[in-house]
Amino acid sequence: MSMNKGVFGKIFAAALLVSPAALFAGGSKAAAQEKINAYFFYEELCASCQTDYDRFFSIAREQLPPDELDQYPHNFYTHNVYDTAGRARYVNITDELGIDRGDLQVPLLILGGRVFQGYDSISSNIREAYLTAAEDLYVNKRPYSPKTKKTGANLFDDYPVNPDHVTMVYFYRVFCPQCAKVKPLIDALPEKVMVNGTERKLDVIRINTRSGNNGERVAAFLEAWQVPDEDRQVPIVFFPGSYLSGADAIAGQLERRLGEEPGPWKLLPEKR
Repeated sequence: MSMNKGVFGKIFAAALLVSPAALFAGGSKAAAQEKINAYFFYEELCASCQTDYDRFFSIAREQLPPDELDQYPHNFYTHNVYDTAGRARYVNITDELGIDRGDLQVPLLILGGRVFQGYDSISSNIREAYLTAAEDLYVNKRPYSPKTKKTGANLFDDYPVNPDHVTMVYFYRVFCPQCAKVKPLIDALPEKVMVNGTERKLDVIRINTRSGNNGERVAAFLEAWQVPDEDRQVPIVFFPGSYLSGADAIAGQLERRLGEEPGPWKLLPEKR
């Protein structure tokens, strides 16, 4: 089977009446850089069969509402790894994104720097991964890139802290009922807070734990703040010397904590 690639565009709503191939249209390299890019790799030896190809788009139709697809520009690429070109693309994409191919098996989906293997995993995660990638690209302006991936002592180099400000670090997920519960509270936080009678600017560092290698970031905080197992959840907010875990604790105590003396803050957990 020849390689198929293209854009899962605004004609999504009409896709139920047409073949999967009609969902694709060519896109330039420049355009692709400004869009959410998803890569589906499968293996198909039958030249007249499209079992895996069709199954993937059936999952996409079921899990991704048309209004969300319309809202965020995107490219969905599909590649048959039994094709020479498809295999080469598989190698190139995984290399470009810094993904280890050692234990990978197709079918798999690569979206937002994360890998989902097998149809159950793809079906369970595609919508959250899509919305997380959209948030990274269009809201936070921090799309995943292996060039910006941080590890170890450099995990927080791209999150500078102003010592004259009050800073809190908020970890969350897109699909998280408790995170949805506290989101209006976080969004409504004032630009400045009073600390011991002094007005200081408030900086809120929001980190989606499902984006890129942010799982490593939250793990670093959990270890450095010695958070017990029962509190290892999102949403969770960190301050220089304490934390609040869960929607009830955040809703009930956040305002008071922000008004307390924040103390010295170093964002790198190992340097606390």
